Amino acid sequence: MNSWGIIGIGRIGLSMARNMSSKGITVSLYDKAYEKKTNLIFEEKELYSELNKASFFIDISSFIKSIEKPRKLLILVPAGEPTDHVINNLLDILDEDDIIIDAGNTNPVVSFNNKLKIQKNKMLYLGIGVSGGTEGVLRGPSIMIGGHEAAFNKVKDDLSIITSKTIKNTSSFDFFGDTNQGHFVKMVHNGIEYVEMQLIASIYELLINSNNYKNQEIADIFDEWNSTELKSYLLEISIKQILQKIDDKYLIKKIDDEAGDNGTGRWMLNYGIELGSPLSMLSSAMDTRFISRFKTLRKEISEMTNQRSKRYTIDINSLKKAYQFCRHINFIQAFCLINASNKKYGWNISISKALNVWSNGSIIKSSQINDLYFNYSVENILSDKKIIKDLNEYKPDIINVILISLKNDISIPCFGEALNYFNSISSNSLSTKMIQAQRNFFGSHDIKIN
Repeated sequence: MNSWGIIGIGRIGLSMARNMSSKGITVSLYDKAYEKKTNLIFEEKELYSELNKASFFIDISSFIKSIEKPRKLLILVPAGEPTDHVINNLLDILDEDDIIIDAGNTNPVVSFNNKLKIQKNKMLYLGIGVSGGTEGVLRGPSIMIGGHEAAFNKVKDDLSIITSKTIKNTSSFDFFGDTNQGHFVKMVHNGIEYVEMQLIASIYELLINSNNYKNQEIADIFDEWNSTELKSYLLEISIKQILQKIDDKYLIKKIDDEAGDNGTGRWMLNYGIELGSPLSMLSSAMDTRFISRFKTLRKEISEMTNQRSKRYTIDINSLKKAYQFCRHINFIQAFCLINASNKKYGWNISISKALNVWSNGSIIKSSQINDLYFNYSVENILSDKKIIKDLNEYKPDIINVILISLKNDISIPCFGEALNYFNSISSNSLSTKMIQAQRNFFGSHDIKIN
């Protein structure tokens, strides 16, 4: 009998299976593709020696019988309908106290409903967010967990074996609450990731369009930054992508600019609206992806628009500080959303715990996360005098960078939103006075007189 079962042996599922098997955890593996193409079962064993002791199954019934009770079933199929289908099937064939673990990018609302449905069938549920990508999951992922605490207690020893070591020298997983908080924390992680990706993309666009920097030179700038407090996994992989070539030409110049999304950014924006917590940087990052999909329309409009001849200089140190400014605001907005959710839903998600889990194994691991963890009051970030001091110091630099983009018709999403947010949150008097006056005039809404 094996101690775990994994359903879904795609890229992430295969990495997880290899990770577990290499650590001595016995696993049973099932994928619906095995029912149609049994040769796939043997391909993985031949390619990866660590899977020699794993058990592969071509039917779900034999797969379930091969796992010791109470069974631990890890689902790693695409979120949405595929995951729903797997869970519904498992409810018909599992026993009481078996543990169903949804490890996909599941909407926290769906995750909450799944817990109730599984609990009703006298089984246990964990909704876990897994970060790290294919390589990260293989080496030691970052895992954010919510659901039944009893189920968590039954899996935590194995999770400590397969995860990385954090800045606190703990394993890179943690339990965040008894319902959907695991998937909520992963959703916030993804929102931070979306913005960070867009910031790097915006900087690349600003530099390459200046006609003063070639790909190698931009990679060198990023590489220098990556040896400082700006070090991050996303910056590291961006350097590799800037330099990657195909047919002797830079790949990045050949890639179509239509960008997709997996839904997590949209869900986070919905939470921001529901909780009244501003996420202007994420909104900008998402809007840019949406606009990118109007490819034909963009081409038509560009042909009707006067384009300025671009040749401008950029102070790289000023750009670096503007980037730091934006990254601070990104985390501030994410932390404020977590605080708002704790207040609204009666949760107790610790931002420090989240940072610790993200500090290794995750896509957003960075020196900044370590810095925030050790040097700032992250649980109440806007009351931290040090971060406000930092933002004031970097403010002239982000203004300079934005001015360059405006004068040269270069779109640098998220930069303007970061500055506007700081200008608003640090202002004692906003334009909303006029809004209240207007609302009072046409709708007789109450107004406060100071």
